[in-house]
Amino acid sequence: MNNRKLYPSKEIHIKEEFSPYVKYEKIKNGRKLYINIPHKYEIELKIYNLIPGITVIVDYSNLTDHFRTSDDILYYEHPEDTLLINFVSKGQLQYEIEPDKYMFVKENDISMYIKKLNPKSFRYVGNVTLFHILINRTQIQKVFQEYNKENMEIIDKLFEIAKKENCTIFKAQEKILQNAAEYKNYPLNKELSSKLFFRLKAFESLVLLYEFEIEDEKNIRRTYSDAQIRVVRNIKNSLSRNIASYVSLDSLSMSYGINLTTLKNCFKDMYGKPLYTWYKEYKFNRAKELIKNTDYPISKIAYMIGYKSSSKFAKAFKKEMGVLPSSYRKNKK
Repeated sequence: MNNRKLYPSKEIHIKEEFSPYVKYEKIKNGRKLYINIPHKYEIELKIYNLIPGITVIVDYSNLTDHFRTSDDILYYEHPEDTLLINFVSKGQLQYEIEPDKYMFVKENDISMYIKKLNPKSFRYVGNVTLFHILINRTQIQKVFQEYNKENMEIIDKLFEIAKKENCTIFKAQEKILQNAAEYKNYPLNKELSSKLFFRLKAFESLVLLYEFEIEDEKNIRRTYSDAQIRVVRNIKNSLSRNIASYVSLDSLSMSYGINLTTLKNCFKDMYGKPLYTWYKEYKFNRAKELIKNTDYPISKIAYMIGYKSSSKFAKAFKKEMGVLPSSYRKNKK
């Protein structure tokens, strides 16, 4: 690759095949990349090269198609020497721990791996926000040898942990969550101070990970096949379209040929709440929209979301929303 403008850093490049879809913009202390592939990906990367060997990338993705890191937009010059630390700020990823065996990586989870050991692992869709810290050990060794050899102990330990498994996944501790929030909310109007702030926060994150007992905190998580994940997604889509009907979990399990326990667990792991909790919330949110935006009688709206009795609907609506449907309509006009 000869086109230098495609290089977010000396070690990380945009792959040639994605170059027609990429736009570049200079921002304070870094560079912003827009990758727009129609009907597939909308990705915004804010890239900050803090010191030689440490790069922070803030990744905002809006994906209508599943993005797989095996189709990575970035090319790494030395994947064997590059450690990726990824914090999930919003959304959810699927991690393939072995062929057709996935676990879910959720908000406030951290994954850590050496790029070469984990060339294709994650897939995700929808709105996802990630914070990445990329460490190139060879480059940073040269920097630390000049003024701070002690910091290499931190880097070496994190590489050592990452080498033990293809990918280490764990829940972020409170201090790391606070650190990520400060990073996200810091104003960028002062170039020098913001660059120093980003650098300090990146080092602080590394120190927190160094002090954190990662080996003790790794989560034992349930795994699912791709077919099971697809079935659960189809069930959710079907329920979203048919809110007037009542369907039991047992009948869903039988109709879709999925074990009942697997259905319950997979749905909760995918969407963050039990199926019936989600379904009830979805129905009442739809009822709120209809009450607010239409002149339909309350009795009709009750029937549309599966209630034959208007009084039972009103009672349930008040329990969920704190007001009767009629009062909610009056207040929203």
